[in-house]
Amino acid sequence: MSGFPKILESTQDLSKGQISTLISMAKSLKEGQNTPFFFDQDKRPFLATLFLENSTRTKTSFAIAAQKLGAHYIDFDVSTSSLKKGESLEETLLTLKYQGVNACVIRTPNSGELAQFKKDPPLCIINGGDGTNQHPTQALLDLFTLYELGLDPQGKTFAIIGDIAHSRVASSLVDLLTRFGGKIVFCGPKECLPKSVSGPVMLTESLDEALELCDVIYTLRIQKERHTGPTPYYDSYHKLYGLNLQKMQGLKKAPVILHPGPVNIGVELSKDLVRSPFYKGYEQVINSIYMRMAIISATLGN
Repeated sequence: MSGFPKILESTQDLSKGQISTLISMAKSLKEGQNTPFFFDQDKRPFLATLFLENSTRTKTSFAIAAQKLGAHYIDFDVSTSSLKKGESLEETLLTLKYQGVNACVIRTPNSGELAQFKKDPPLCIINGGDGTNQHPTQALLDLFTLYELGLDPQGKTFAIIGDIAHSRVASSLVDLLTRFGGKIVFCGPKECLPKSVSGPVMLTESLDEALELCDVIYTLRIQKERHTGPTPYYDSYHKLYGLNLQKMQGLKKAPVILHPGPVNIGVELSKDLVRSPFYKGYEQVINSIYMRMAIISATLGN
């Protein structure tokens, strides 16, 4: 893709046109219209995942996506690497570069850590989530999922419910949804809400108000590992902000529910709701493969 950034740190690194192209690419891949991009055994690229935080969905889907494209996949084991001996992330990436790695998906607990590579990236870098800052590939696959469900964001209201203040997903998702014409309602305990908002975004601590306004629900888990203080609201969270099948069936609208995972069943969502047609989280999992195939392909210049 022309002009695709060598380092995808943020959704803001992409133009609206590039985002639309990624969605079209992902759709073509999902429908089987595109064959793998890399056939020449001597020119197959190497993609590594370097995760400094735990992951199920993001890491596995990138691994599957890379191999579906015909790329070599390297699962970089941080726990046995020289990062544990004090080697810097930059030196590690330079080593991978000179070993022939073409692209690296990085997850880090440190917000903004990948910005240091923006000016002169040692190799292609895809942000797999950095602290509370950004998770661009999650937001892109969420946008793709909405279109696959027939839900154009234009003119629709999205209730994002949960720990927004500590969510990297929310930052990326709001950027995409508002650029494509959506309106946002942030809902949760006051400790989980940002102190201020701008643009087509409103804040509420009332779950009923958020549900009344929205066309789509996007739930987030409470990220206890990112809170510096106590979380006294956690034990009562499901009662105050959790969703169950009975509550959903009582709404005038029938909004779909998305969740980036992992879901804490019995906290943000009940088990019966996760197993119901309202919940589209597994559609996100399916679509993650094809969007990440598109991102890898665009990153590597195909």
